[in-house]
Amino acid sequence: MYKYKKIAIYSLTILYIILTIIEMIYYFLADSNLFGVIYLILSLFIIFLLVPICYNYKKYYSTARISKLIIVIVLGIFSSYILKYIVLNSMNYIDYSKNYIKSIFIYKNVFKGIIYFILTIFTIFEFKLDKVLIKSKNNVD
Repeated sequence: MYKYKKIAIYSLTILYIILTIIEMIYYFLADSNLFGVIYLILSLFIIFLLVPICYNYKKYYSTARISKLIIVIVLGIFSSYILKYIVLNSMNYIDYSKNYIKSIFIYKNVFKGIIYFILTIFTIFEFKLDKVLIKSKNNVD
């Protein structure tokens, strides 16, 4: 089971990095926009959380891993689905943010949405398994 979970978290991380690189390419080819800067900064922060989770993935269950995964999920959902409304409604000027959002819609809302959903299931599974191990450890003592 450990091997499959490790492969899953590695695959999700690599897929997330590839999608973020594609979004960066779209950003660099598009005109300057505020949404793209904020969105990509949050995506890079998520990558900096996901990579250590993969690198330090051990057989033993860690609350630090679970908490990082929760942060990744919350930030990811925020940046993919909520950030657009905050940035567009708070700007007093018009830039090319709407065009950038349209160009990365499938990556941002669909593909990354699936990744966040799988990470949520993965985190719930890890959390429940962590609780079972803690209960079994307490029963042994």
